[in-house]
Amino acid sequence: MARSPLLRNRFLLLILAAAPMCVGACSSGPKPPPPIAPGATMGTPYVLKVGDYLDIRFYKTPELNIEVPVRSDGKISLELVGDVQAAGLQPDELSRVLMERYSGELTNPRVAVIVRSFGGQVFVSGEVAKPTAIPFSTGLTALQAISGAGGFATTAQKSNVLLMRESGGHYTGHRLELTRALSGDDPSADVPLQPTDIVFVPRSKIANVNLFVEQWIRNNLPVQPGIAATGF
Repeated sequence: MARSPLLRNRFLLLILAAAPMCVGACSSGPKPPPPIAPGATMGTPYVLKVGDYLDIRFYKTPELNIEVPVRSDGKISLELVGDVQAAGLQPDELSRVLMERYSGELTNPRVAVIVRSFGGQVFVSGEVAKPTAIPFSTGLTALQAISGAGGFATTAQKSNVLLMRESGGHYTGHRLELTRALSGDDPSADVPLQPTDIVFVPRSKIANVNLFVEQWIRNNLPVQPGIAATGF
């Protein structure tokens, strides 16, 4: 059963204190494609989340234009129609919902939804100075998030950092070779993050990303958040 975004964040915070590691020396599977940032084009439209700040534009009645945050319950509050569910919808889906809701108040309403800023948090755990949750901001990268957690511990394996990302109700694992970004050989290795991403810095090489994501997300939590785990 799906949990609320606020409850899910509480579960994710529990991850930061979890101790078991699933690391080893077995060979990993094929290298996954690099993750993408919010709004990037890879066939997956952006889904609104708690903390996003939205600009709601009414073309025929600009006096109703408003900028609103997506509240912790996933809703926004608007004149004439009250609370409307926003989290979990794509911006164009929310536009259609609003046009339907306002059809009883306005004649042929035309509504646009623009994401002005992205909300949420990313979570940094493993071999860092201070495992923590970092407030998300557009353009935040893996190395910036690790820096916000106090930087790498001396025991960190920087070439095998794991990014766990939720998509469609599943977490997928991506290996990040951050030593290449740190050396300047490949700055693109320091990928942009998305809200709810988990950056895990291991002590040694993670042998099986699929197994690690499964155990880390699913088995280490005392109560399951209703999210399946997949990986490469």
